[in-house]
Amino acid sequence: MIRDTLHTMWSPRHTESATIPARLIVAAGLALVGLAGGPLDSAHAQRAQDPPPTMSQGRFLAVQEAIEIALKNHPLVQEANAGLIASSARTDQTRSLYYPQVYANADGAAGSGRINPRFVTPAGGLLQPNLSQYTAGLLASQRIYDFGFTKNLVESSQYGERAQEQDVNARRALVIVNMQRSYLNSLKRQRLVRIAEETVRERGVITSQIETLFRQQLKSKLDLDLVHVELVNAESLLVRSRNDLKASFAELNRAMGIAGSEDYTLEDVVIDVKTQRALNDLINDSLSHPELKRAKEQTASAEAKKRAMKSQYLPTVSAIASGGYYDTFDTTRNVATGGWWAAGGLVSMPIFTGGLIENQVKEAAAQEAAALAQSTNIEQALTQQVTNAYLDTVTFAQQIKLAEELVKTAQEALNLAKQRYKLGLGSVVEVTQSEVGLTAAQTKLAEAQYDYKIAEVTLAYAAGGSAQLQIDPTMR
Repeated sequence: MIRDTLHTMWSPRHTESATIPARLIVAAGLALVGLAGGPLDSAHAQRAQDPPPTMSQGRFLAVQEAIEIALKNHPLVQEANAGLIASSARTDQTRSLYYPQVYANADGAAGSGRINPRFVTPAGGLLQPNLSQYTAGLLASQRIYDFGFTKNLVESSQYGERAQEQDVNARRALVIVNMQRSYLNSLKRQRLVRIAEETVRERGVITSQIETLFRQQLKSKLDLDLVHVELVNAESLLVRSRNDLKASFAELNRAMGIAGSEDYTLEDVVIDVKTQRALNDLINDSLSHPELKRAKEQTASAEAKKRAMKSQYLPTVSAIASGGYYDTFDTTRNVATGGWWAAGGLVSMPIFTGGLIENQVKEAAAQEAAALAQSTNIEQALTQQVTNAYLDTVTFAQQIKLAEELVKTAQEALNLAKQRYKLGLGSVVEVTQSEVGLTAAQTKLAEAQYDYKIAEVTLAYAAGGSAQLQIDPTMR
């Protein structure tokens, strides 16, 4: 029943991991060494003496290396690059209307049919002697004037190509910031694992000391059970922290677009609280974000396409020329053979197209309205993202200051609780409570520091489409 009550009082939700320097472990040992003595026999005391296994060390992965891997392998970037090639090809396809269209043809016929220039006469429709014949030649056509149809179509394709270029930039920026977030999250999880490992070591030392005192009948079974519960809680937290770290490495691999290792050694980053620029200035900077530029280019492309569709109502002036050689296989026939040529002009204007042009114009106008709405939506979304990230940096900066004060206070409280327990003025409950408080305080500090850095790179991305981490050169 006592164990159940203690488990309720000191459940894992009250324990968080904390980074405790090695000198603190020594201090804890010195605080209780006067009461310690004798060998340890119990199983859980022996386990408390054994240090917890540390994290496996994977290959070293620097931030810049991770960025380069992500930009090379991530499917989002590969898709955007392929889309840019396709968009450039569409522009060249549209531009081809400026140039002559030249085709070669060769025909042969036998029987009563005649080449003029293809088999256009129904079989048996000509009362002519059977004759075998052949012809070969070239046909060239050139669009001369179409009242801006080609010009606007090419302009629409060019705007579309520029929009695709901005899409490449936007996706690269998104891949970078997602990779940096994952990298920072892995660093945070790595820090929490170290905190959990140090917590297990510290509680293991205290458990072994109280076990010895209990064997010598200097401390009660209640004290031993209390510290043992906290040791189990710390070990449980360590297991969960290591699993979270594994999951963060998997997320990091996904952010880089690879199926990589489950373990990495990461370089730490400088976490210093900076004074951010004014919010309005950051929002104005977001107008240069590649996502917004892409939307504006798409709007211009849709507008140019609508103008091109409207110009189809007007005439198209073209020139056509052809030439070639005609001959028969029967030289006894009195048929004119030899080279030939022809040239002419063509003016065409749609009279009735069954609503084709009208609906093409309608479609282009709807696409323009959709692109304009998308541009407005992206602008509003960026404003919101900048505002949220800015407020996050302010919030986490304040939390860092508070957490630093809390860690200092919790450390002093733990030292005092250990001294009181050593002198017999306090209970082991005070020690365990102080340990839990210090662990929670140092966990909050670590989380606030890395969350601040994540908010910082998110703000840099939202404000201008870029995000850079400041590397600590001493960690390389």
